[in-house]
Order: sequence, then C-alpha cells, then structure tokens
Amino acid sequence: MRILKTLFSRKMLLRGWLPLTLAGAGLLAWFIHDSISELDYRMIEQRSRVLYARDGAVLGYSLSSDNDSYRFYTKEEEVSPLYLKMLLASEDRNFYQHSGVDFLSLVRALSDNVASGRITSGGSTLAMQVVKRLTGHKRTYVNKLKEIVQAIYITRKFGRKQVLEWYLTLAPFGGNVEGVKAASLRWFNHLPDKMTPAEAALLTALPRAPEHIRPDRNYQAAVYYINDVLKSAYNRGVLDNDLWRATLEDDIPVRLHAINQEARTLATYVFQNHPGTDIETWVDPKVQKILHNEARNFHEIHQDGAVLSAVVLDAATHRITGILGSSDLRISQMCLPFARRSPGSALKPFAYALAFQNGRLHPGTILHDNSRIYGYWKPSNFTNLFTGKITAARALTMSLNLPAIEVLELTGPSYFVNAVNRGQKRLFLKDNTADYSVILGSGSISLMDLTELYAMLNEDGVMEHYALLRDEAGEPAYRMLSRESARAVFNILKTARRPPNGIHMTEVSYKTGTSGKFVDALALGSMDNYTVGVAIRFPGNRAGYYQYSGFQDAAPALFSIFNGLKTLGTETMVKDDIESELLRDAVPEALREIVEEKKVIDKKTLRIDFPASGDTILPDGSGLVFIRHSGGSGKVYFTVNNEQTEQNYFKPEHEGYYSVSILDDEGRSDRVTFKVVLDEESDNGNEAPPEN
Repeated sequence: MRILKTLFSRKMLLRGWLPLTLAGAGLLAWFIHDSISELDYRMIEQRSRVLYARDGAVLGYSLSSDNDSYRFYTKEEEVSPLYLKMLLASEDRNFYQHSGVDFLSLVRALSDNVASGRITSGGSTLAMQVVKRLTGHKRTYVNKLKEIVQAIYITRKFGRKQVLEWYLTLAPFGGNVEGVKAASLRWFNHLPDKMTPAEAALLTALPRAPEHIRPDRNYQAAVYYINDVLKSAYNRGVLDNDLWRATLEDDIPVRLHAINQEARTLATYVFQNHPGTDIETWVDPKVQKILHNEARNFHEIHQDGAVLSAVVLDAATHRITGILGSSDLRISQMCLPFARRSPGSALKPFAYALAFQNGRLHPGTILHDNSRIYGYWKPSNFTNLFTGKITAARALTMSLNLPAIEVLELTGPSYFVNAVNRGQKRLFLKDNTADYSVILGSGSISLMDLTELYAMLNEDGVMEHYALLRDEAGEPAYRMLSRESARAVFNILKTARRPPNGIHMTEVSYKTGTSGKFVDALALGSMDNYTVGVAIRFPGNRAGYYQYSGFQDAAPALFSIFNGLKTLGTETMVKDDIESELLRDAVPEALREIVEEKKVIDKKTLRIDFPASGDTILPDGSGLVFIRHSGGSGKVYFTVNNEQTEQNYFKPEHEGYYSVSILDDEGRSDRVTFKVVLDEESDNGNEAPPEN
C-alpha cells in the first residue's frame, strides 16, 4: 500500500506519468485529426450527371468528371430490399447497431490474419469500405486504424443512411462501373429496384475483388463467389432452402450492356442550362418510345442528312412528356426542339386569331388570293397559283400566302409580333424589324415555343407553362387570346386536309409549315390533351436532295405519333360551349368581305367545285372522272398530272392521287388533289404531292 501511494503521489505524477499521458493524448488527437483530414469527398461530388424520366428510368448521363466512370448516385429506396438484406448479411451484419466499426469482426479478422501470417480478412464494415474509397488507402495496419477513425467519424457526422447510400454509389463493380445503379444497368440492363437472388448475390460479391470476380472475364470465379453469398444468405435467414437451391441454377450475365442514351441530346441541353448532378424530368418513357420508333421509321426511308425532332405536351398535367432531340446522333447531337428556326407558314393561325379577336375578321369573310406587290417584294403561294376570292377559313386550311398577308394587314406586323411574344420572347426577327414577311416564316422560333402556342389554342387561348423538370417552378398562366377567337381557329384547323395515315382522325386540329428552300418542314397540332410538334430539318441549313414539305412529310409523322399516343390513352379535353358569332356560319354584314380600293378584287373567281382537295372518289360507269368548275371567263384549260387537255374529264389509268389544275384566258387558276380508287374495297395509292 505504501508503494502504491508513493507511485501515485502527486509529485510522481507530475514528474512522470502526466507528461506521458498528455503526450499520448496529443498523439492520439493528432492521429484522429490527420485521419479525418484525409477524407476526400470529391468522388461523390464528381460523380456522373444523370437525367431521369418521371418513372426513374435513365434518359441520359455523363461519365464522372474525375475518371470517366459510370458512377450514378444511388439511394437506399432505389435498391431491391433483397439485395440490401443480402449485402448486410454478407458484409456488415451489425450495420444498424455499431457506430461505424464492428470491433468483434475486427478482432476475428486480426486473429485470422495472425494465424495465417498475412492479411486475409479485413473485417471492414460498409462505412470502412466507403472511407477506403474516399481515401484510396492501401491495405496496411496503420491505414486500418485510420479507417476505424474515419468510419466512426462519417457515421456520427452523416448518419447510417448517408453512409449506406455512399456505399451504394461508390462501390466498384468492374472496369469503370461504380455504384449499384450503374452496375445493375450495365450488368443486368435494368434498374436495381428489382433483382433476382443471383443478381443480388453477384452485386454483393463483386466489390470484394471486382476484376477477379467479373463474370465476363472469370466466369468460374463469379459462380464461386455468387454461391458463397447465397449460402451466407441462406444461413442467416435471408433465403429459404427452396429459393437458395433454385437460385444456384440461375444464369449470370456474361457481358456488359450499354445504358440507354437515346435522349442524349436532351440530357446535354439540360446539363448545359440547369445546375445539379441528378435531374428529374416529367418525360414519360412510353411517350419517348413512340418518338424513337418514329425516328427509326423516318431513317428507314430517308438517309439524306435530314433529321426528325418532336415535342409532346400534355395539357392534363401541363408537362412536357416527350422530346425527340435528334433522330440521328451521327448527323446532329443538338437538341433541335430548342433551336430557333424558320416556322414557314406555321404562324398563320395566330394572325387569323388576332384578327378574329379584334372584330376585324370572321371565318366566313371573303379574302382575296391575288398577286400583289409589296414594295419590291411580290409574294406568291406555295403552288404559284392563285384562287381569287376565298373565305378566311378555307384560306387558312389551304395555307394561302396572299390572304394571310391580307389578314396581317388588319392588325399590323408589329402588333402580331408583340402578341406572340407576350410573356416571353419567342419570335425573333432579323434586325428586330417586323414586316409582312413574318407571317410567311421570315422570323425564327423554336419548335418548343411553337408547340406551346398550339397548346394555347387547345386551351381556348390560355397560355400555360409546360414544365420539363420535376422541381421546376411553374410560371403563372395568362390569356393570350379570347376564348372565341382561339376556339374559332382551333375548329378551322380541324377541317384541314389529312395525310393518308390520318384521314379518319377528324378530332385532330393541326397546321403544317414549310420554310424557304425546303430546309424545314413542320407539323403541329392537338388531339385531346396532347399537343405535338414535329420538325424535319437539315441542321446545316442546306437544302436537301429531296424537297421536304410540311404536308407531304411532317404531317404523316405527326399523325403517326398521335396514333401511338392513342394506345396510351388520351384524356378528352372538356370544353364549354361558347356562344359567339365567330362560331356561327352567318357572317356579319360588315365582315362579309375585306374591301379596299387599293386591292385588286376579282369578280370572276375560277374554282373547281368537284372533286374537292382530299376527296376519295370512284370513276363513273364509263370509267371516267368529271371535273366540275364555276367562274372564270373565256376558254378554260385542264391539266391532269401535268398533261394539258381541253376536256373536263379524264380516264384514270391507275389508283392513287391525281392533281388537276384549271386555267382561264385571264390567268385565273385553281388546283385540287384527290384520290381515285378503282375498287370500293381498295385503299392503296401513291403518296400525295407536296403541300405547305
């Protein structure tokens, strides 16, 4: 007792033990601080950027910025519960009990290592495996001590859920594949929320020795480790006996899969314009599949450098549910729906709507399709023909240029441009100068903005914000057009001529457009809650060997997409009945005809009364098709498929589309295109000739 008192006397402590204690404490503090300072979180920060569809499917991605790895952040709830149970049973049984380090497992591992004379077992917890990834430590006893400190630190600081998600994100799975989500997509070609027991076992085993266990390089080793994990899962009650035995016979993958990149152009656009590593969108994979199928169909027919792009908007949710950025990434990797291009004639409906709204025009008002000179500019129609007097409704469905300019005169180009740009600038003009050519496509606008304008018509004049990103703040809606004027234009466009694959789709309200030199061909329209915009473009602004047009090429793609959307189910847009003279056939006397002295008014309009454009007809009993016309003066000449005749009839030699033009002595003309079938059951024929 006297000896102990002597040893622990204050004097002896001050002389010996206390300095040693303080020195040890200081050394320990330094070691802890040094260990913690080694943690480098850049692997997490520099992970892949991923663009997700609304159901969690990967639309596009970038590789990690540090070493070009597939490193997708993986959340606990995104992973199969079976995999998590198997992982913890095999790698960290006490994960939810210890503070980052399982000291019993460490003692057991140390005993095994001493017995074997080398490091054979690490006893590492998931937290310790995470810090090893963050630090890049090699296997030494000193580093193991550091990992103990680091594992306790990150568990205390960030919590077990974060530690687990970091493991799910950083664990190596062979080659440049890191993290469970990327591994599941690369090895199994599906997301990790649903895994078979064999798949879960493979992803549990791979991080132990990724290059050695890779099934594409060492199949036997992969089988051995999978069976080892399955046995452990059975012994610890994760699998019952029958499932364990059955799983032993399951196939395992022998190659890596490519991860979907069909929406790569959209991903690139979003990454460039929005911050954040992982970005969730409202894009519907089922809608995307329809668009990509249409892209493949397009390139099976056309291989001349043109690309197809498309947008799908859903008025039921006010979300962008589909975007086809570029149908061929070899030609263009731009997300073309966001690029500004010429709209051709696609803006004409909004000039008519503004004139309706201002009380200057009625759908039945007579307009004048006559050649006129505007300064040094002499516009013409797409067909280079003129029809004389024509109602506003028919002029719009036929997309005639001269009547559209006449309508624009009622409000003025500047008023038109300001109305289109209300809320945000959509339409861009050369030198910021508005003139009459804007209605024929001299300005530029993106397909996305143009499609939203057509969605506004579908919503009776209310401009809504259509969201692409899930966390996107919605902008307030506003009224761009009166209900009456928007509904009048919408109804008129429902009567527009259909392409062959859309003849029976009378519910679609749509318009086409073709830019100068056939560089851009567009079609936009609405069916129930969907509004779709389609563009066929030469990205380099060069004219194609084949002349694309809105009606001939873009319209069939539009209706094909609508047919696909029908299979998903559409929500009927319930629209209230509107009482308005714009929606009645009777034309107010003051709006019966646009008359100005400076205009040339044709009193003898030449018109083909039968057949009408878009008709499908049978020849009479003699096998002849008769053309009935009215108006004109002097002798009338007939042209059937570019062959001129003085007879008002012809005998079709084959089924298909026929184009008939008439011309009188004073230069008046009209043209129709219709389909002739020789048998009532037949519905085959040639493609319709191009129209605007």
